[in-house]
Order: sequence, then structure tokens, then C-alpha cells
Amino acid sequence: MMQRRLFLKTSGIFAAGIYASRARAIAGPFMPGELVHNIPVDKKLDPQWIRSLFQRGSVSKYFKSKNELNFIGMPVGGINTGTVYLGGDGRLWLWDIFNSQQEGIDPKAVNWGTELHAGKKVRSRDGSAYVQPARDIRPLDQGFAFKIQLGGKTYLKKMLEEDWDEIVFEATYPMASIRYISKDLPVEITANVYSPFIPLDEKNSGLPCTIYSFSILNKSAMPLSLSILGWLENKVSIKSAEPNAIRKNEVITSGKLKTVQGSIKLNGSLLQLQEPDFGTLAIASLNGSSKAITDLNFPINLASFDQQHQEITEKSKDQQLTAAVRADFKIKPSSKAEAHFSIAWHFANLKLNQAIQDRGRYYSNWFASASDVVAYVHQNFSSLSRDSHLWKKTWFDSSLPWWFLERTFSNISTMATTTAHRFRSGRFYAWEGVGCCEGTCTHVWQYAQAVGRLFPGIERDTRERIDLGLSLQEDGMIWYRGEVVKTAAIDGQAGTILRIYREHQMSRDKQFLNRNWEKIKLATAWVIAQDKNQDGMEDTPIENTLDAVWDGEIAWLVGLCIAAVKAAGAMAAEMDDTRFRKVCDEYVAKGTKNMEEKLFNGEYFIHRPDEIKGREKLGSYNTCHIDQVYGQSWAHQVALGRIIDKGKALKALQSLWKYNFTPDVGPYIKERTGGRPYALAGEGGLVMNTNPKNEARPYGDKITWQLGYFHECMSGFEHQVASHMMAEGMIEEALVITRMIHDRYHAAKRNPFNEIECSDHYARAMASYGTFITACGFEYHGPKGHMAFDPKLNPAKFKAPFTAAAAWGSYEQEKDAQNLMAKLQVHYGELSLNSFSVVTKHQVSDLEVKLGDKLIPAMFSNDGNRCNIRFSSAINLGPGQILTIKV
Repeated sequence: MMQRRLFLKTSGIFAAGIYASRARAIAGPFMPGELVHNIPVDKKLDPQWIRSLFQRGSVSKYFKSKNELNFIGMPVGGINTGTVYLGGDGRLWLWDIFNSQQEGIDPKAVNWGTELHAGKKVRSRDGSAYVQPARDIRPLDQGFAFKIQLGGKTYLKKMLEEDWDEIVFEATYPMASIRYISKDLPVEITANVYSPFIPLDEKNSGLPCTIYSFSILNKSAMPLSLSILGWLENKVSIKSAEPNAIRKNEVITSGKLKTVQGSIKLNGSLLQLQEPDFGTLAIASLNGSSKAITDLNFPINLASFDQQHQEITEKSKDQQLTAAVRADFKIKPSSKAEAHFSIAWHFANLKLNQAIQDRGRYYSNWFASASDVVAYVHQNFSSLSRDSHLWKKTWFDSSLPWWFLERTFSNISTMATTTAHRFRSGRFYAWEGVGCCEGTCTHVWQYAQAVGRLFPGIERDTRERIDLGLSLQEDGMIWYRGEVVKTAAIDGQAGTILRIYREHQMSRDKQFLNRNWEKIKLATAWVIAQDKNQDGMEDTPIENTLDAVWDGEIAWLVGLCIAAVKAAGAMAAEMDDTRFRKVCDEYVAKGTKNMEEKLFNGEYFIHRPDEIKGREKLGSYNTCHIDQVYGQSWAHQVALGRIIDKGKALKALQSLWKYNFTPDVGPYIKERTGGRPYALAGEGGLVMNTNPKNEARPYGDKITWQLGYFHECMSGFEHQVASHMMAEGMIEEALVITRMIHDRYHAAKRNPFNEIECSDHYARAMASYGTFITACGFEYHGPKGHMAFDPKLNPAKFKAPFTAAAAWGSYEQEKDAQNLMAKLQVHYGELSLNSFSVVTKHQVSDLEVKLGDKLIPAMFSNDGNRCNIRFSSAINLGPGQILTIKV
């Protein structure tokens, strides 16, 4: 298999071979006759492996001894502040903070054996970091060293793989834990590395900094002395510095805080101030009394800890200039010490497309320099650290499998990469993937469920400022890439209406809806108007996310438009707009009826060709398309109920499992070339489009380059399907698909934190959070004060986190055939509730509700196996308060 051999040759990752044998162990073996278009109908998955997917398990750990640290790049800067990677050994790398706007984390093209979208090369947008993962991109030097004095001996250990017998990396975004173990030293050092991450708090989650919190355990029976030396090279103006440029390091003192800030001296031209890479870098110890060094000499040895250079240091651009800080500790036998450091950056000259008036970075509203950032972190360290740790504990303190929590959450780290930006004006603006396809593209970003649940304020602002603001036209059409591409995408517009409904639900009250209702109606009317023959099925040829304009009635676009109009109808009901609600209801009723009658072939939903043009252009036609019931998938995310009959939706999903899922894509991609390599031989995945009918020309008469998409495994689409399967009760299949993605991104092979589609850290992959939502059966409507849970995984004893408009916390339940007990605890913010729903195994006849020890008056009604509870008056929960429900 050419791709397989080429992958091994170009990447040099021996672990790929290990994975291939592991894949055979969990599925198969398969005989040639068992493959339909090179995909097995019977997946032959090992039952023991499937059972393991349901188990709680433990945190994913990557080991030096297993050669698993090389490709790890966990984003550890604040959201919308650039990309700083945390490596497997604990050092920072990549450093894409200088506003370069490069395409991909490591712009390169890898030679390939078959034609892709642009010749026989894999570009960044084609997945070059998938087949040849980036590593050791270090434009500046940074690290830590430890001087340990114990029992008359002195040891020097640096934050390098070779200095330790074992390093263990725990992959718990947004806060990684790294343990350093040396057999000859009775000291264990653990680094917790993160940038403050606090859901709902956009400012404090958007600090351009990284925090190192070290825990040092003295395992000996003797006291020890410890010095920690941290350093950061000054590479300000890394590209724009002139040959005679002078960089400067200086100590900035604020009380006991000593920060070393790196800058560059002005050259007499105001243009220097406008360069993208003009700014400051800083490092500080947050540990009270500490030493600051403006010019650390290399190499690092024991003498380095005695350097005493605190004066301003200036050096030419060709000379290394490195800032450092040192903190000293005495640790008693069998005791621990805590040490905290911060690294910060401030490069505010963000400037993107010339058509965009917005400039600068959001963080520059509060900070003028990197040292300002460090001072803020120091002053607020207690709350920033507490709340970040609290979120990590809240997220992972769950009955859901560890691996599942990791995979469904880790893609929110895309917000802490150069995929995502926020201008000084507050406007959010993003690429599809790092440096590729700009404009916060509606037909990609509408798949991303994570941001709307974790930082709903950003999404509300984007809907109001952009989609219903500058992008909304007089006829109701929304530009799908803002002002840089002034046309529509039908799926993007429908998905945006659904997002508007989600953003309304994730609000405290109706103000967002009230302000924007007339514009929402206009945008919805435009969608309805794209149904030319008025049968409820959109049929106007308009751009879609597969970068083409398709003719005919296409199930995934039809269903998505039906879901969008149903969401608008729900908002119309809340606005008492009976006239528009009737318009929406009529469209949905017609659309659902006709979609089920005319686009369902008994197994799956299809693309019905245009009556005149036929199959002239590229399309999915009678093939089994990954997004065919995407509208129903979206409906589950916002509790819209059914837009497609459950039986038909299930049959479609079962067909996707039957025809599109394979434990090994190797045989499929060997015969069907042209797809980008987002899954390779030996790896499992859900293929975009397959041809179960074995038609000669399944994709139309005039094949164009977009056909390559049909043979790929794009994780964002896979996550969308997994979330839908979870909602419909196909729990095993949902977990298998999610786990296949998780295993494709195992650290032995590539970066676990970089799901790639059209460039790195692709936004659509944040659809993974939707699978978490449906696993919890979570519903929330802030203005109505309603919340509900219907757990799909282990509902008998379940616990998981939740986020709301202004609060987050934990929900847990225990139930059997006669009883259900539920607890809702707020950990952060304030939550107001008027009603709550649970799903029971019994017909409820009695109810008890308590807030703490206080009985709360409430009524209930049974709706099938759902118990709907309404409180006599609104309940308000603050941090630490627990609502208990027994039925």
C-alpha cells in the first residue's frame, strides 16, 4: 500500500507499525470477500476491546520510556493569544505568537505517492503535520534547571529528556501534569503547566501567559536545598529586526515581584512600532523573594545558579540575550515545596485581511507589556490558580471514561492557537485551521459546539456583531466569511440560525433574542426562500462546506435547513410572533414529510438530482454521505426534538456504520486515491462518502478536485456523527468512532492536541464537544431557567460536569427500577432554575426537592419516562450549593 509505505518513509514513526498490528488485534481478520467497496460490513471488533471503551479507566499518560513524548504540543497560552506548545519534556516550543499568520504550524510540503488536490505533495492544508508531525520548532530558548543539594551531594537536572530516567506526561487539557523521575535521586518533581482557563471568563482565560507550578517532594530522610532556575530568550522582532538592532533585558520590580522583561530598542522609525513581531517577552518567579538575571550565560551548569546580573543588558540581534529568574527552597524530609513561575508575551500588532478594519489584540485593552501581564497574574494568582484547578477537577470528576473526556474536550485548545484571534475591538475572528481559509467561515465553525458552551459570550458577540451585523444583507443573506467573501453558504446560514438559538439558550435572559429578533426572522426567511418549488426542501445551488455548488435536493442541506427553520419557530414562540411561527411550522412540516418520502431510499438519505441538469455536476447522489442527517444531529444539541422520524434517522446512521466505518482505512484508500491523508493504513475511521450501490459514476458526470474529499476521514464530521449516534442510543458505535480518532492522535504517532483537516487545529473538530453533550443528554435554556439530563452512559450511577449561562458545576444521579436521586452542585457562578427534567425507569408518584437542607415546593408531571419538575418559584444556586431531587 503506497500511502502506508510512504508514511513510514517520510515520517520515520516506527509506532505506526505497532499501531497497525494493534488494529488487527482489535478487529478482523477480514477476507477479501467480506469487504464491500473495501469496507467490512461486519466490523469484527474484539468484544473485550469494546467493553474497555465503557470503563472509567484513568488519565492518559505518555512516557519517555515508550518514546511517546516527541510530538506532544499542548497549547498552553490563553485563548486568542497565539500558539505556545508545551512539549512532552515540559519545555515550551513552536512560539507562534509573533503575528506571522503562516499556514500551518510547520509550513511545509511532503512528497506523496499519489495526486492530491495540488499535485503529489501534502501541504499544510492537506495534512503534512499528520504524515510528518512537527517537533522541536524552537525559535527561542526556554527551560528550567534544578539544583538539588542533599546529603552532601549536589545534583543538576535540566528539563530535558536525557536528564531523567522517566518522564510521565498526563494529558489533561487545559492543565498538564509532568512528573520527572530519577532513580538515583530521592526527589520527585511534578510540573503543572497551564494558562488560566476558566469557562465563562473570557478575559482571564485569554491571558498571554503560561504558568509553571512545580511540586517538589523530598522522599528522603534528610533535608534538602533546592534552587530552580528558569530562563527565556529575548527574540522580540524575531523577523523584522534590522541588522544593527539592539535587544534589551531589564528587571521590573513591583513589591517582591521581580520580572525580567525583554524588548527591542527603537530605531528612530515609527514603522518599527507597527511591525507584527514588535512587542515584549517576560519571565518571573511568583515565589516572594527571588533572583532576577538579565543576561544568563550558557551552557547551563552549577555555576549558572550563582550568576548575579540584574543591570539592564543590551545586545545586538546576533548575540543571544536570555533572561532568567531563580527561586530557592529548603525542604524538610518527606515534605513538599511549591514553586510558581510565569512566562508572558505581548505582541499586540495583529493585522489580518486588508478588508478588515479591526486591528490589535484583545489583551491589549488591559496590558501594555508582557511585564503587565506577569504583574496581573502575580496579583491574582490565588483566584486564577484556584478557578483553573477547580475547572480541571470538575471536568474530570466524572463517571464518563477518562479517554472520552480527554478527546471530547481537548479540541477546545484550538482557541489557544493561531486558528483563533480576537481583535482589540472585541471582535472574534478565525481561520478554519491555522493560517488557512479565513473569515470565521460559517459552514465550518457551525460544527464547533465547544465554544458556545464554554465561552458563550464570545459566540453571542459574534452572532450579533458579525452574522447579524456587518454580514447581514437587506434580503437576509449572511456573508459566510464576513467582509472578505461577500457571498452565501447555505449550510453556513442554516447552521448560524441554529447557533443563534443555542446562544439564546446559553443566555441569562431574553435580551439577546429581543435585540436581534427581526434580523433573525430576515435571515430565516432567506433560507426559506431558497426552496424554489416550495416543498420544504431547499434546492437552490449555493456554496456548501465541501467547497462546491451542488444542484438538486440534497438530504444533508435539506435537513439542516429544516432544523434551522424549526429553531426559528421555537424563537418565534418565545417572542409571541404567531404569524412567523406559523410560517416556520408549515415549512418544517412540508420539509420533513417530503424529505422522508423523497430522499430516503430505505437505507439512507440521498441527493436527488436536479430534474433538468441531472448528474451533470459533482454531488453525493445515491452514495452514503456522512452528513445526511446532520439537521437531526444539530436538533439534539439544542433540544429541538425530532425533525426526521427516529426509525429513519437510526437506519441512516446504521448505514453509515455499515458502509462508511472501517477499522482499517488501508484497503479503501489504496483503491480510491486523491483524498488527503487524515487517516492512514492501519487506522480506523468513518469515510465521508461511499458507494454501496456500486454505481459506475456515483459522484456525477463532471468530476472536479473536490471528489478527493469523499475518500477522506475528516474528524470534525466524524465527531458530528458520533454525537448523533450517542443521542439516538447507538452508544457503542459512537464510542468506537470517537476512540478511533483518539487512537489516530496517540502521542506515539503525532500530536494528541492537533486534529487536522484543512490545516492544523481545525475548528470543525470542536464538534467533539457535542458528543459529550449527547452522552449527558444535557438540555439547558437559560431564559426559561430549564435544565435536563438523560445520561446515555451508565445512567444508573452517573456524574458529569455542566456549563450554563453564568455558572458551571457537577450533576450526578443514581437510579434503579423504583427510584432516582439527582444532585446538582454549582462550583462557579450563579445558576437560576425554574424547572428540571430527569429520565426514570418508573412512573413517578412522589417528589422531594431540597436546596441544601431546605425543602423546596415543586410540582411534577410524567411524560413517558421523563419526569418534568417545576419549582414554585425560581431557585438560585451559588458556589457550593446543592440541589437534591428524589423521585
